[in-house]
Amino acid sequence: MRALVLSGGGLFGAWQAGAWSVLADRMTPDLIVGASIGSLNGYLIASGIPPQELKDRWLDPSLARFPDLHSNIRRMMAHYTLRIPFAVTATELPRMKPRIFRDSEITWQHLAASCALPVVLPQIRIGSHWYSDGGLLGALPLWAAAELGATSLIGLQALPQSPSWLLNQLVRGFRGVAGHNPPVPSGIEVHEIKPGQRLGSVRDTVQWKRSNIERWLEQGADDARRAVTEKTFSF
Repeated sequence: MRALVLSGGGLFGAWQAGAWSVLADRMTPDLIVGASIGSLNGYLIASGIPPQELKDRWLDPSLARFPDLHSNIRRMMAHYTLRIPFAVTATELPRMKPRIFRDSEITWQHLAASCALPVVLPQIRIGSHWYSDGGLLGALPLWAAAELGATSLIGLQALPQSPSWLLNQLVRGFRGVAGHNPPVPSGIEVHEIKPGQRLGSVRDTVQWKRSNIERWLEQGADDARRAVTEKTFSF
């Protein structure tokens, strides 16, 4: 079973949309797993959204306003329906325990929880538990896809490291203590596509700017084409 796994990364998620525009005609995932912004891209891809439509959504500034995130997620889910297996990760508080939610159990709250970056967005209560960003303990949830039975993983890693040196040190220290990034079991194929060059600053991850989005869409497509040309994985 092949899984497409999408990382967190804020507005760097536009890079994933660009990469998917190249991969869409070359692969059909059996499972899609997303964390944080990757959960929103993943939901749309699992719903069969045309790649150009996904790119167009990224070019719409009204869909990038953080105060409107919850209402935008509700509208997205009302318009798009899952067609293939899909899962998201979120972080249960205060235990800092990763959780996987999948398919029919996923509501707008689960997607909002997966995107609930501390300080930037409110944390989400679902049932008796509070949840935070799905990428908090590890940006790319390859472990979740493996746990769900995938034997071949293709990861779109928009955030291989923090765009700030200081923040990167803090994140590494935090994840070293509380992080959850278990190794993928042997025998499972893992292929990551990463940005070929730095995408931008910390501010760029939360402040929409059309020129940035256009650049990331193009760069994502270029990075995916390079992976295809170099045949770093088979389709």
